[in-house]
Amino acid sequence: MVKFYKKSHLVGVFLLLLCTGNPFSLNAQNIANINHLDIEEYANLSLPPLDVLFENAKTAPSYELAQIQEEFERRILKKEKRAFLGFFSIRGSWQYGNFSNDGSFSDIMNPIMYTYNKVEQTSYSVGAGVSIPLDALFDLGPRVKRQKLKVRTSELQKEIQYQDLKQQILELYLTASSQLTIVKLRSEALALANIQYAIVEKNFMSGIVDSNTLSQEKEKQSMTMERYENSRSQLTKSIMMLEIITNTPIIKK
Repeated sequence: MVKFYKKSHLVGVFLLLLCTGNPFSLNAQNIANINHLDIEEYANLSLPPLDVLFENAKTAPSYELAQIQEEFERRILKKEKRAFLGFFSIRGSWQYGNFSNDGSFSDIMNPIMYTYNKVEQTSYSVGAGVSIPLDALFDLGPRVKRQKLKVRTSELQKEIQYQDLKQQILELYLTASSQLTIVKLRSEALALANIQYAIVEKNFMSGIVDSNTLSQEKEKQSMTMERYENSRSQLTKSIMMLEIITNTPIIKK
């Protein structure tokens, strides 16, 4: 009698919940709807080709910084090749103006006489000079060679930075590809788990199965959901990191 009373009591509770909306069925239905949308999204999701990601990675700040450093060293190299011009100097000046002279003269026999002269004058000068410090003269070639080494160093640093980016992209790409497959499989498993739980829940309402069976099925559904969410979170993380490194939109917002 006691066992029958408990079962009837539980059935009555769930029937009451069913009449008021049945949160278990509603939750399963929402999960199924969300999962259905996710399956469609992941079914249409595809990663761009690796060569596109590699090329887009050249817009990354770290790579652009290496490019700027290389260009800076190249400009200094051009300057070093013209360093011999520092041995020569050219100077010049030009002037134009009016020059005036006022004067007066007088003696005992003559009254005061005033004179005024005004002349336009133009003057200019041109000159050149040569000054060759011996230490700078003999260091012309070595300075150019040193700067060429700096240019080569900046080129290698840029290439190293690019190789590091390509390695990161490759690792994330392979991880995301693997995770995408896992997510698709686990999303299908979650859909089946939701269907199985809905069947068991319906049988429980009909009194075919007991609460232990329902609880076990709910636990299976929850574990399946947890594995799915973990895989989806890891996939999203990998894709977002790819987007950041390569400046390439992958997930359509």
